[in-house]
Amino acid sequence: MGAEAPTAADATRDQLVTHLRADAAAHDADLFDAIGRRFDDVARRFPRAVGPGIGRLRVALTFWDGWIDARNNGWPDGPIHRSAWAGLARGVAADLEADREIADPLVRERFDVAANTCLNDRMRALTVRLRDR
Repeated sequence: MGAEAPTAADATRDQLVTHLRADAAAHDADLFDAIGRRFDDVARRFPRAVGPGIGRLRVALTFWDGWIDARNNGWPDGPIHRSAWAGLARGVAADLEADREIADPLVRERFDVAANTCLNDRMRALTVRLRDR
């Protein structure tokens, strides 16, 4: 028997891993304008499926959106300091690559709409848009 063909969720996971790591490197190099350049493409192609693993992909995409929003708004004071975003992104990428739940409690608390219904309007709208696809 041959290997199973990659799914849309697999492709999205791989894209998120690649782009989160690239954006973390850009962040470390103070190339903040590079963060999120591929976000719209990944969001547009986000899988319509439901099932195992889709929730963590939503968390990762919502995290990425929050990072972009923080950058766009001058790194406002809050629970995630500007210097922490790149490390968090690498952790999210590692969790996705290992096909495990997002481990960082701050990321889960701030970007998992299933666990936190008090997300800001922007993140709630993104999550609803992804869920309704």
